[in-house]
Amino acid sequence: DTDRIRPAERENAYRREFGLEAKTVVMYAGNVGWSQSLDLVLAAAGHLAHDPDVAFVINGGGVARDDLRARAAGLDNVVFVDMQPAERLAEVAAAADIHVVPLRTGLARSSVPSKLYTILAAGRPVVASVDRGTEVARTVEAAGAGIAVPPDDAEAFTKAVASLVERPADAAEMGAAGRRFVERWASPAGVAEAYERLFAELAAT
Repeated sequence: DTDRIRPAERENAYRREFGLEAKTVVMYAGNVGWSQSLDLVLAAAGHLAHDPDVAFVINGGGVARDDLRARAAGLDNVVFVDMQPAERLAEVAAAADIHVVPLRTGLARSSVPSKLYTILAAGRPVVASVDRGTEVARTVEAAGAGIAVPPDDAEAFTKAVASLVERPADAAEMGAAGRRFVERWASPAGVAEAYERLFAELAAT
């Protein structure tokens, strides 16, 4: 919903509530289950643990949360936040500088996380760890909205996250490109316009 989810100020109440002010926030928001390769997030957090200005936020709950939290012990830059009410969705999305969508091998072939379009609508860049050629990978690449890397590849994922952390201006431009893409192709107005073009082409044949 491009009307409800819009690019907004990153330094918001969510950041203040969870002690994230002035941090570069890398966020996973959603179900914390076995389908998500959230070990990749811990790998990236370990790689960037030397930088006190970077925080990795795992926002959500699920069957794998306790296990993940135990494995994150010792990583002071990883913050776990409970799933937030639906009315805070736009605020949560805006609080991140970089969003991540890590799916295990094969899963992106059968599902497209709705969070992808929320991220694009919020004008934030995304690092997607998904199978090549899937809708998620194609959307990220077509939009220029971030970086798609192979699934379950900790080295590629970490490199992609680090590159956006180190290049905030490029990351911001990717976020803006994602917003432009979703306004054109996925918003109600964009979908209506596409149907109008299709009907016009059919009528002309």
